Amino acid sequence: MTSTDADRPSTTLDLFRLQVARTPDAVAVRTEAEKLTYRDLDYRSDQIACLIDSAGPPGDLPVGVCLRRTADLLPTLIGIWKAGRPYLPLDPDLPPRRARGMAARGGCTVIVSHSEHRELLAALDGVRPLLLDAEQGPSTGVITARALRPEDAAYIMFTSGSTGEPKGVVVEHRGLTNYLLWAAREYGGSGTGGSPYFTSIGFDLGVPSLFAPLIIGQAVHLLPDPLDPADLAALLVAGGPYAFVKMTPGHLNLISLDLSAAEARKLAGVVIAAGDAFPYSLAARWRALAGPGGTDVATEYGPTEITIGNSGMRVPLGNTDGLVPLGSPIPHTMMYVLDDHLDPVPSGVPGEVYIGGIGVARGYLGDPALTAQRFLPNPYGEPGARLYRSGDRARQVGDDLYFLGRTDDQVKIRGHRVELAEVATALQRHPDIREAIVVDRLRNTHTELAGFVVAAPAREVDVAELRAAVAAELPGYMIPAQLRVVDRLPLTANGKIDRAALLRSLEDNTTPAARNTDPDVVEFSYQVVRNDNDQYSLWDAGRPPPRGWRSTGVDGSRADCLAHIASVWQVDARSPSAEPRSTR
Repeated sequence: MTSTDADRPSTTLDLFRLQVARTPDAVAVRTEAEKLTYRDLDYRSDQIACLIDSAGPPGDLPVGVCLRRTADLLPTLIGIWKAGRPYLPLDPDLPPRRARGMAARGGCTVIVSHSEHRELLAALDGVRPLLLDAEQGPSTGVITARALRPEDAAYIMFTSGSTGEPKGVVVEHRGLTNYLLWAAREYGGSGTGGSPYFTSIGFDLGVPSLFAPLIIGQAVHLLPDPLDPADLAALLVAGGPYAFVKMTPGHLNLISLDLSAAEARKLAGVVIAAGDAFPYSLAARWRALAGPGGTDVATEYGPTEITIGNSGMRVPLGNTDGLVPLGSPIPHTMMYVLDDHLDPVPSGVPGEVYIGGIGVARGYLGDPALTAQRFLPNPYGEPGARLYRSGDRARQVGDDLYFLGRTDDQVKIRGHRVELAEVATALQRHPDIREAIVVDRLRNTHTELAGFVVAAPAREVDVAELRAAVAAELPGYMIPAQLRVVDRLPLTANGKIDRAALLRSLEDNTTPAARNTDPDVVEFSYQVVRNDNDQYSLWDAGRPPPRGWRSTGVDGSRADCLAHIASVWQVDARSPSAEPRSTR
């Protein structure tokens, strides 16, 4: 699946400046206590850019941002771009050890913050805090930074890593601007009320709500921080109607239980559910609540590594079973369902989702080996292009891609491969069940499944009857060893299902099961390849590299090739996108 568009984007900062010239007196930012016009936002961001410039963080190193959802947030993010640097979000609620590691890995020497976060900032080594509520410095002046280019880094977003350490994804301006132009057309045109922002600054799902309104003359509504999820529905009603509201399926489920039909109908032009599996049943429940002509519902798909979102669509009517498809690629991007050799799989056959195009991130900050593993040569794109290996399994039927779960959600129970999403779907088909999730755990010496279900309205769940119904549909090894009825599925701070909390709720000793230990996996022989941008990756040693890639002469096992890449390449926030340490 591919998408093209004749318009090539510039940078988001350029688009914002154009909007300031068009609508200087329109409201750009609103909080409970304050409103900023586009002129105000432009002026405040100039002030912060001068502060950053005078603080002198070297080169293109990122500037940390440790702020809550206050009126200083957007001036800071835009000011960092005006100073010619990417931003690195540090949520004020992060544990000090994690924040320290993220700041150190990013090379941050300056962090913009407020005095209330002094305790966290004190735990960060070698960092100068710029406290906006206390800083005395130049309020105006000449910003000496060079103009931003599309290939420059826009931000570094840290995500969870399989090693237990977060990994920093370096996202470039060209990918960000391409996505925001699409979001502004697709979502911003659904109304005039802008968008609310209520997620952590360290969660890229909220990025379109921060910036898309600002390139079409609408307002960003910053909801209170911290925010009790129980208050979300009321705050959205009070602040609406919006052009669009983007949230996780968990948040959509939450507000669908708290809003009246009249409130849901006029909440926004469209609500978008993204960041987690989105069941058709939830979309159908929202549509029934909002009614014909009411707030529409859409889906969006995309890992952080491909810049927020790579595909999306308005949810079609009529289906209530299974998961909503992933949607169509946005402009300048492509999606494929491939096998382990990067060959397309037949229609209807499961494979892994690979994503290419302008949104593919630069890579993982300071981790060239992991970058080479996940960002691979694109045999179907322009010479030298790369594909991101998502780790998501899907099946393509016609023009639709159906999400089947994570590759690491494929577990082995008694020697059989089991998809956790398939078991959850079977539970959710029961008329007494509104939501279901299945997790795997290591108990004693074997892996078993545990299912958690939420009852449908006005229904009571008979666990024995539910187990019998699922047993009539699934083989015995796929039946969860434990089934628990819960009032609600717990959410993380980012609105995703908190699987760890569910595991902790089990009474006996539980640890997550190990993944990817399949003895049938065959180790290929690899070669190290490089493109004209001096980006390195792995390629099957038995096949010639794709156009725009050439062999470096190094081949062997995966581990040997990755060790070589780590010795000759670095991935950082500077331009150009990668700095080779040797010419081999």
